[in-house]
Amino acid sequence: MRLKSPLRKWPLLVLGIAAAVLFAGGSPAQAAPKAKNVIVLIADGCSAEQYTFARWFKGAPLSFDPYRVGAVQTYIADSVIADSAPAASAFATGVRTSDKFISVGPHPDTISGVPVPPEDLRYRPVATVLEGARLLKKSTGIVATSRVTHATPAAYVAHTVSRSNENDIMEQAVYQGIDVVFGGGRRLLIPKELKGQRVDGANLYEALKGWGYQIVENRQDLEKTGSGRVFGMFAPSHMDPEIDRSRLHPDQPTLEEMTRKAIELLSRDPDGFFLMVEGSQVDWACHANDPAYLLSDLLAYDRAVAAALDFAKRDGRTLVLAMSDHNTGGFSIGNQASNGIYPQMKVEAFLDPFRKMQASSVRMWELIAPDRTTARVKAVVKEGWAMDIADEDAQQILSLAASYKDSANQAIGEVLCPKYTYVGWTTHGHCGGDVPLHAFGPGKPSGVLAAPDIARVCADAMGFDLHKLTQRLFVPAAQAFTDGRVTMDQSDPANPVVTITAAGKTAELPVNQSRLKMGERMYALEGVVVYVPNTDKAYIPLQAVQMIRGARTALPKIAP
Repeated sequence: MRLKSPLRKWPLLVLGIAAAVLFAGGSPAQAAPKAKNVIVLIADGCSAEQYTFARWFKGAPLSFDPYRVGAVQTYIADSVIADSAPAASAFATGVRTSDKFISVGPHPDTISGVPVPPEDLRYRPVATVLEGARLLKKSTGIVATSRVTHATPAAYVAHTVSRSNENDIMEQAVYQGIDVVFGGGRRLLIPKELKGQRVDGANLYEALKGWGYQIVENRQDLEKTGSGRVFGMFAPSHMDPEIDRSRLHPDQPTLEEMTRKAIELLSRDPDGFFLMVEGSQVDWACHANDPAYLLSDLLAYDRAVAAALDFAKRDGRTLVLAMSDHNTGGFSIGNQASNGIYPQMKVEAFLDPFRKMQASSVRMWELIAPDRTTARVKAVVKEGWAMDIADEDAQQILSLAASYKDSANQAIGEVLCPKYTYVGWTTHGHCGGDVPLHAFGPGKPSGVLAAPDIARVCADAMGFDLHKLTQRLFVPAAQAFTDGRVTMDQSDPANPVVTITAAGKTAELPVNQSRLKMGERMYALEGVVVYVPNTDKAYIPLQAVQMIRGARTALPKIAP
C-alpha cells in the first residue's frame, strides 16, 4: 500500500527547464503501442564479445539472442567513456549527464557534440522512469547483486551529485516507496551504533517494518513471500559472486530467483509494474580480467533475462529491454598467445581452462592475502583455477597485487590469462564502444539508440512525458516562493531540512525524504526532497508547493 496524504492543490509553475538539449534526437518509438509492464535488465560492464564467450561456454544460444534489435551509444556528457552512474542515469532519466552523477543534470564542461546544458538544468534532479511508473500507480521494483545503493540501481531511485553518497541514496530509495527491493546493502539501513553504516542515526530497517514492509534476508524466506511490499537485503554489503555463492553463502538467492520473485509480486498490481534488474558483478569480473567470474555472473544474468522473457511471452503486454550500460575490460576471444594458431582453434581446446575454474579471483585473493608467498599463490590458483603456474607467475601476481592495493585480485587474471588461456584484455577500466540492445514486446525500439533514448522508450511505452514528470517532482523551492523565505537548516549536517515560510505558514521538509511537516501534522509527498550543495538549491515536489499555498487545483498530468 502506497503512502498517501490529503494534500491540497495549486496551479502548475512555469519552470522553463531546457532539459531537451541533453536528450537524444526524436523518439525511437514514435506512436509506440503502450505496455502495461516494463522490465529493464542491465548486464553492467560488458558487450558483444563477452556474450559470444558466454554462448560458447553455455553451448547454446543466450536467452536474449533472438531479440537483438540494435545497439546503444554509451558516451556521457563529459567523456567518451562512461562510468556506470551517468550511463544508468541516461537510461533512467533520458538526460545525458556527467561522471559520477546520479540522475541530476550535467555540469557545463561537456565533450564535443554534447550541448552545454542551460543553467537551470545543471545539477538539477531529473525524474526517472521508475518515478513516472509510480505516479501512474504502477508497482515498482529494483533487483541487483550489488548493494542496491550502487551506481546503476541508484540511478533509478535517487538523485545526487555523487554515486558515493550511499547514505543519501538509501534514504531516498526507502522514501520512494518502491514495492520490491532485492539485493545487498543491509548495513546502509542501520545506524552505526547498531553496527550499520548510517551516519544520520536513522534506523531505516525499523522504519520499513513500521510501514508494513516485509524484510527478508535469505532465499528460504524469499521463497515463502507471496504478496505485499518487500525489502530483500541478502548481504550487509554486496552479494557474493555467483561462482562463489553456493560455497560461501548458499542462503543468498540467485539473480534469477530474485527476478522471478520480483515479477511474481509486482505482477499482482492491476495497473502494471516497472522493474529494473542488474547483473551488477559482470562489470567487476571484467575489471578484474577474470573469465571465471565473468562467465558465471553473465550466465546468471542470462537466466534472469530468460525469467523476464518467460513472463513477457505469457503476459503479452510487457516490454523487455536487455543491454549493458558500457563495456569493461576490453575483452577479446583471442590474445597474443593465439596469434599463430587461431585458424585451428577448436571449441574444447579454447574452453578447457574455463571449465576447470571453480572460484573468482576475489575469493582466491581472500585466501592468498593472509600469507602472501609464492607457495600460497600457487596452491590457491591450483585449487581455484586448476592451473600449475610457475614461481615467476606467482611472484608477478604478488608484485602487481601490491601496486593495485584495494583491487589486488585484478593481478591474477592480468598475469594468468595471457599465458594459460586464449582470451585477452586491454584494460582494467571501462571502454567506450556501443553495446548490443535486445528488446521484446510492445513499444520495442530498433536501430542504434543514444543512451537517453532508453528512458524515452520506457516512458513512451508506459505513456508519460519525462520532462513533465521532472516539472512536477522537482520544483526549485526558492523559485516557487519568491514571496516567502526558503532556508536550509544544516545544524545537524547528517539531517538537513528545507524550511519554507510563506502564506503565513512554516513548513519543514527533510532532505532525501518524501515528507512535509506543517504545524503538528506530517504529510506524505509523491516525491523526495533533494538538496544540491553545488548550487545551494533545494528541490521539492509541486505537491508540496500546493500544500503550503493551500491551493486545490489538480496536479498537472504527466501524459504527453
